[in-house]
Amino acid sequence: MDCPLCKDLAIKYGTDRLKDGRQTQTYYCRRCHKRFNERTATPMARLRTSKDIVAHALLIRTEGTGIRATGRIVEKSHSTIIRWEQRVADRLESWSPPAPPGIEVTIEGDELYTRVRENLPPLGL
Repeated sequence: MDCPLCKDLAIKYGTDRLKDGRQTQTYYCRRCHKRFNERTATPMARLRTSKDIVAHALLIRTEGTGIRATGRIVEKSHSTIIRWEQRVADRLESWSPPAPPGIEVTIEGDELYTRVRENLPPLGL
């Protein structure tokens, strides 16, 4: 694996354990003397939760499930789900390639309903 800092070839250097018991391979760069893993320089960097759980939570959110309901489903705090979404949003360029030149791209979002303060009947009824 190449070092994310100096792009030199790195060697395997042990493993780290995630909260769910899975292990991730750790690497060491002989040139810049930095230690890193395959998650370094990605939205998953420094997370101890498996990528499967994060991906599942984000998939549930794209289907329109609320933040708190998603947290209950994946057994994580709603604030954790928000932080995961923010990590992905901050790295959007690396997740979604730019549109080809000369081609128009349209992005459509699904509607979102949220409650603020108290439930009120729709206006005009």
